[in-house]
Formats: sequence, C-alpha cells, structure tokens
Amino acid sequence: MRALLRTMLVALVSSATTATVFTACAVQNQPRASEPRPTTAAVATQPSASGPPAPIAISVVRAAPLAQPAGINPAVAVYQQNGGSVVNITSLAVVRTRAGQTQQAQGFGSGFVWDTDGRIVTNNHVVQDADQLAVTLQDKTTVPAQLIGRDPDNDLAVIQVDPNATDSDGRQIRDRIKPVVLGDSDQVTIGETAVAIGSPLGLQQTVTEGIVSARRNPGEESPVPGQQLDLLGGAIQTDAAINPGNSGGPLFNAAGQVIGVNSAILSQSGGNEGVGFSIPINVVKRVAPELIQASRYRHPQVGVTTFPLSDLSPQAKEQLGLPASQKGLLVQQVTAGAQQAGIQPGTRRVAIGNEAVLVGGDIIMAIDGQTVTTGGDLRGWIENQKHPGDQVTLTVLRNGQRVDIPVTLSERPAQPQNR
Repeated sequence: MRALLRTMLVALVSSATTATVFTACAVQNQPRASEPRPTTAAVATQPSASGPPAPIAISVVRAAPLAQPAGINPAVAVYQQNGGSVVNITSLAVVRTRAGQTQQAQGFGSGFVWDTDGRIVTNNHVVQDADQLAVTLQDKTTVPAQLIGRDPDNDLAVIQVDPNATDSDGRQIRDRIKPVVLGDSDQVTIGETAVAIGSPLGLQQTVTEGIVSARRNPGEESPVPGQQLDLLGGAIQTDAAINPGNSGGPLFNAAGQVIGVNSAILSQSGGNEGVGFSIPINVVKRVAPELIQASRYRHPQVGVTTFPLSDLSPQAKEQLGLPASQKGLLVQQVTAGAQQAGIQPGTRRVAIGNEAVLVGGDIIMAIDGQTVTTGGDLRGWIENQKHPGDQVTLTVLRNGQRVDIPVTLSERPAQPQNR
C-alpha cells in the first residue's frame, strides 16, 4: 500500500517502546549498530528452476463453523472457539553491544494458525525487517518462529513454529496449534457482524466487534486527489476497532470463520477512527499455499502502462477527439505479452493540464468481457483471477473499432524489497 498510505493509512504494527509512533506498512525500527547483522529467517521449498511450482498437498485440518447460542453476543462464541488460534508476533532485531549481541524487540503484530504443521499467516509488514521472530500463544508460551515466505504486494506472509517446541514445563505445544476456519470473502455482505482478534498496542488476545461497513475494489479511488487505495485484492472495510498491533490478525464473521486479515487503518491521527481494512481471505487462500511451497508469490502482468480516461474532463476528451462519455484505458507503453500480442501504445504526446498523455494508441475497454475503467480494474482482474502463463482477451478500441486481442500473461518482475 503506497500512495494513499503516505498521509492517511497507518500500518497496524506498534513500536515495542511506544504506542504513539507509527510508520506506513512497516514495523517501527529501533536504532541499529552499523555492524553486519545475522539473519535467521528461513524459507520452505525453493521454487522450481523452470516454470511455475507444481501443486503440493498441504495438511490443513478445519473445524466446522460454530453454532451461535441464542441470546449471546456473537463475539463471545467467536472468541471461545478461535482465541487459541490467534497469536502475537514479536519482531526481533539483533543488536551488537559492548557485551556482545542482544535481541531487541522492534514491533508487535498478530497472526493466526493456518494448519496443524504450525504455519501462521500474518502481514508482510509485520515480519519484513525482522532478524528473528517470536510467537506468543494464548497461554503466554513464547516460541521462536521462522519466515517461510512473503508477498509484499499483497502484504501477506507465512511464518512457522515447530509443533514439537516445548513450553517452560517441557510440554510440546502441538496440542495448542489450532487452525482457524476459513470463510468465503466473496460472500461477505455489508452490514454483517465482524469480529477482530489480535494484539493492538501489544495487548494480546483483544477482541473488538463491529460490522462490515463496505467492500473496496482494487485500485479504488480515495478522497485524496490522484491517490488510490492500492490493495491488489480489494479490501473488507470494518468499523470494528482496529489499532496498531492488530496487523496480521484475523477478522471473523459471526459464524467464527475468518473473512479477512487485518492490515491497515485509514486515519489522520494514527489511531482507530472507525475505518479499518482487511485483506479478503480468498486472496489469502490463493497466496498462502504458494508462499508455503515456493517462498514467494508469482504475480501476473498484461504488460501495459495505461492512463484512465475517467481522469479526464469531458472537454479534455473532446480535445483528444473522443466522445465525452468515452471510458477505458489509454495505452501508454507496452511490454511482455501485450507487446507480443500487438497492443498498440500511444504515439503522440499531448499536454492536458499538468499531465502529459500519449494518444493515438489502443484504448482498453474490457478484459475477458469485464469492463475496465481504471488501472485497478485491470490489475485486480488478473491478480485475482489469473496466473502467469494464462491467456486473457483484451477488448480494445482501435481507430473507432472494437477489437478482441488474446494476450498471454507473463510473470511481473519482483518489486524491490527491504530484505
């Protein structure tokens, strides 16, 4: 999450030393020595050298959705069933001192148990800068964890604890590894109950309740001009109290099923103001298995840079020789599959206000029959429906005629990462 989050969106990880200092989608860093630091994060299986990783079977045991006792607040039953599946995650930095090396907590986040092998889903920004990770269970037992894989673009990560690890009494934690029940975020309705469990401000096992207040689409426009809510899979918006430290924790429905991963708040002050965002669980269902298998997620791309006509006034469209009601995406540049398929970029640069726009090329109207009016529409469709190597059909307006062009998606180059 980038543009909108610069001024208003606050990642939900609190500093280990203060609850009033926030950063955008990152754990609050503590001062570090300049010496090299060891890294103990590990990955699972390495990706295949050729082509996409082959599917693997992952052991996941799911309980049945809970039944609601009559007359009891849904949050009571949700917590009773799922409190043991929600964990606190501490991000640790290794700091050199005169006496040697020491671990220093640099932030807190939340997560939830994914399977009986001890894998835990959380946000990427909770773990991305950690030298080491520690997981605290509901009974206060703390065990080390390893990084399995992460996807910065979806702000998701998978870490793992050893089910054979022991507590202070020498007992294995295996019987405390309880996977959550996954819901279907496509079926989430505005107004339904939403329950968040996590560690806001480092306070473990905190429950808040509200409703699903909105559904947000990928690339949805924000109130800030020229910025957008940059969530690849869209977002579930909730008014359940979400605060720094809730990052990576689950958002449940009234049946005790996880419908989202709490990721960010929209705030001018840095605290909860009734607008929290969760990554839809169906995005996690798609991403987490690949992170477990290959340590990374392969993002598809069409290979176009576009400019949305929705950003232009009717007068500006007429200046370009387009109907005032024309919608779609002006193709600015092409690479990869789009270039191979013959998608035509603009050839003539025109200044419109403060924008320099290339015109004269194709205007993308739809993908696989789905109308697109923003870059978020286009990217959201391929991210949530397709994989590298899949073929899509772009409907473009070329010289006043609609043309359907098949395009093979390629893998988008990895974005620069902090680690």
